Amino acid sequence: MRLWVLFFAFLLCLAVSMADCPAGEYNPGPDCSFETICGLRSSHSYRRHYCDCWCTPPLIRDTSTNTCVLPDQCPN
Repeated sequence: MRLWVLFFAFLLCLAVSMADCPAGEYNPGPDCSFETICGLRSSHSYRRHYCDCWCTPPLIRDTSTNTCVLPDQCPN
């Protein structure tokens, strides 16, 4: 019985940790890394650590509006 409780607790934690992403974004899974972003003066050298939802390629995240945009739509 304890094994079943531990198993269901593990499944519950796993389900909660997987983010529900909006349209145009996806969950990179447990192996999250650094997502390319724009909207900052140093956007080429500065990357923010995201582990929930990433923009689907070729879109990148505009940190000013927190939306996914095409690279040519990034503010300069």
